[in-house]
Amino acid sequence: MKKGKLKYIVLIVILIVYGVVMYLAFGVNESKERAASTTLLVGDSTVWNYSSRDWMNINTPSLLSNLNWQKFKVYIDNQYFGKYSVWKDDRWYLFDNNKNAVSYQGNLFAYKADFDMDLVDFSTTNITDYSYVHQVLEEHGIDSQSSYTLENVSKVDFDKDGVLEEYYIVSNVFATDFFPEKYFSFVFMVDNGNIYMLYEDVDTNEGVNGCKPSLYTVADFDNDQDYELIISCAKYSNQAPLTMLYEFHKNKFEIAISNQ
Repeated sequence: MKKGKLKYIVLIVILIVYGVVMYLAFGVNESKERAASTTLLVGDSTVWNYSSRDWMNINTPSLLSNLNWQKFKVYIDNQYFGKYSVWKDDRWYLFDNNKNAVSYQGNLFAYKADFDMDLVDFSTTNITDYSYVHQVLEEHGIDSQSSYTLENVSKVDFDKDGVLEEYYIVSNVFATDFFPEKYFSFVFMVDNGNIYMLYEDVDTNEGVNGCKPSLYTVADFDNDQDYELIISCAKYSNQAPLTMLYEFHKNKFEIAISNQ
């Protein structure tokens, strides 16, 4: 065999091997993500659909009615509750296989997908070390000795490196025993001493404006092998909460979809 032809064959083999390796490294996950399809129910006011790598809000009566009697895997307060048929009225109602109503109390999350979705368990406690909170407040021109109506930290191994990241949530909205000139709400992650902001809202306090955030759910919602998280921000009285799904890309959090 001529040397030129042999080199040509070797080059083709190398390219084929390289292509197979790159597909196994990146293409498999991308194919899974592209093929993934899911519908999420987040509380009573948010329904999202994911298909062909795009998120969309499901918020019209006709689209919502299409979900009636479909079965969803249901979680209450981040704990698995069971698989039930759903019905949308003033809220989401659950029914068993015999169409008997199933009562529940707490924060509802439910999904219907062509892949298994495991919700990440996390703990939430009161903040004891305020150094990062004070840093954020001072960077926004807010007195670090401000009073709070919410001061929590949740620990989640978000990047799957075996180390828990900390998610700080602080706010002074809807105060009853003090009235600040400005309200604020912040959600940020601390990882290796670095602060990554998710949600920030600072404005003149009118008593009923602003919203109080909470870490709602953490999971791989789109089957891309990376975790995403949902932040819910409760508004005054019976207003629907602001709900946002965050992804982490290029060293920062971005909103993939919001209900508003």
